Amino acid sequence: MVEWAAGRPFIWVDDEISAMDRLWVGASHPGPSLLHRVEPAKGLSGTDFCALAAWLDTVAPR
Repeated sequence: MVEWAAGRPFIWVDDEISAMDRLWVGASHPGPSLLHRVEPAKGLSGTDFCALAAWLDTVAPR
């Protein structure tokens, strides 16, 4: 993901994001990124979509 993003902002949505993932992306990616963990038993919820939209507004205001 980091290689493909090539410094551009990106969101990673997954149910297995760990502290190590956050540290690695922070050290390896010069641009903004959001690693958003979802509950595996629930999947994406309205709250998740609101969090993603709010983050997107910080990097690309509408």
